[in-house]
Amino acid sequence: MKTIFRNLLSVLRRFKMATTLNVLGLSVAFAAFIVIMIQLDYDRNFDRSYPDADAIYRVEVGFGNKYQGIINRPLANLFIESSPHIVAGSLVNPWGGNMFFSVEKDGVQHNFEEKTSSVYPDFPRIFSFDMVEGSADALNEPEKVLIPQSMARRLFGDEPAVDRLLKGMEDWTVTVGGVYRDLPRNSAIENVIYQKLSDKENIQNWGNWNYVFFIRVDSPENAKGLFDNFKRITDPSVMSSLGDDFGWESTTFNLRLTSLPEVHYTTDVTYDRTPKASRQTLLVLFAIAIVIIVIAGINFTNFSTALTPMRIKSINTQKVLGGDEGVIRRALLAEAILTSFVAFLIALGMIYLLPLTPVASMIEADLSLAAHPLILAGTGVIALLTGLLAGLYPALYMTS
Repeated sequence: MKTIFRNLLSVLRRFKMATTLNVLGLSVAFAAFIVIMIQLDYDRNFDRSYPDADAIYRVEVGFGNKYQGIINRPLANLFIESSPHIVAGSLVNPWGGNMFFSVEKDGVQHNFEEKTSSVYPDFPRIFSFDMVEGSADALNEPEKVLIPQSMARRLFGDEPAVDRLLKGMEDWTVTVGGVYRDLPRNSAIENVIYQKLSDKENIQNWGNWNYVFFIRVDSPENAKGLFDNFKRITDPSVMSSLGDDFGWESTTFNLRLTSLPEVHYTTDVTYDRTPKASRQTLLVLFAIAIVIIVIAGINFTNFSTALTPMRIKSINTQKVLGGDEGVIRRALLAEAILTSFVAFLIALGMIYLLPLTPVASMIEADLSLAAHPLILAGTGVIALLTGLLAGLYPALYMTS
């Protein structure tokens, strides 16, 4: 070990520029690899954090080959009631806007503006909300709301949030009925204030196509026949608002169920506000990440090999003085591994500072290091392997 550090310090003193370029090149490569892998993990696991995510579906309305991500309320209600395999269903009003309200803290009124969304009481059942305080059943009461944990801390600090009042304008007031654990960032469902959709709102309005429709089924296999079953038990005359001569045999109208994890990749739906990604693009990004590491390793090897004429005198001197060839090779190899690992640590520093730069706005994923322990650990192993493989040839060549 003493020989390794002595040789490394000697290299740093004699070849400052070459060593700096070597380490910086590796650091940038590792940082780029980590950022790409973080974004890939974000997209690959989009909407997969929910228990039995494959049993959750968004129901899309189709007219011929054209689909839309919005539906009217009476049609959605009929579909929910059409099969016992649908264990929960909910509309979501994505146009809820912002709520202006105040909360009282230490006798002082504090004003806030937060986004809201109206849903059915079954909504938390579909997405298996993890309740930190209160109960998801609070959504059965129109004067109660559910808020995310991060919002509860922002509004009330460390104090309990349940039963606290959110006072709006003109004597409008709602009560916090429950606090749910924040949903992950890579989710189509937002961390907002959820309130019950009014029992009377568009209840028989077939012309109001303003709601996103989600269902949970008892098993993914049972989702395939839900629309056929719906047609079989639903009188076409009920659907007359879609056309006076509406009939199941003569219409191109249909309902398509898209598995929740697939919504992120579905691009043929209009009025769809879910963030999108392409599987082909993700594969290209993964290939780019691998190429970056390979090129960095090749450059590292070339840099180390290029120093051979300048280091050969020192290595031969060690041999003449009785240095064991195997020990010298292991020292050179350990030197390369240590250099690669130092570059990895510098790359972590780059990632840590990245949120402070404009580059962060181009990345949707959370760039905090603590959020990606597996990616960082894996990259650390890759850094050690890069040092091992890239240092193997120069070590053998210099001592040959």
